[in-house]
Order: sequence, then structure tokens, then C-alpha cells
Amino acid sequence: MKFNPFVTSDRSKNRKRHFNTPSHIRRKIMSSPLSKELRQKYNVRSIRKDDEVQVPSHSSQDGHR
Repeated sequence: MKFNPFVTSDRSKNRKRHFNTPSHIRRKIMSSPLSKELRQKYNVRSIRKDDEVQVPSHSSQDGHR
């Protein structure tokens, strides 16, 4: 089930939206949340190419995506 019925899940429409979006808006869309400490330290909310990140594992899902 979709989370939001008003947003398309069509791959071609999503790619079209991504590549036709202005770069200043695309930057916000492609951002990823940082921890509060890192946000305050670097005053940045997004991650970029070649950034080192740590992905926590979710033990509650037990092998599910």
C-alpha cells in the first residue's frame, strides 16, 4: 500500500521529475537527515557524494527489508 495516494510511484515519472527539477530544489529532495550533533557541528542537513555515513541496522525487522 502506498503511503501517499497523491504521489505517483511510476518510475519514469519520478525520473522525469528528478531530472527536470531545478538544482536548488533537487538538493532539498535528495537530502538525508543527520544526527543533531552533526547538524550543529557542521550546520548542514544533507549528505553528498563521497561522504562517509554509518547505516544503523534494524534488529526489530529480523531479515526483512
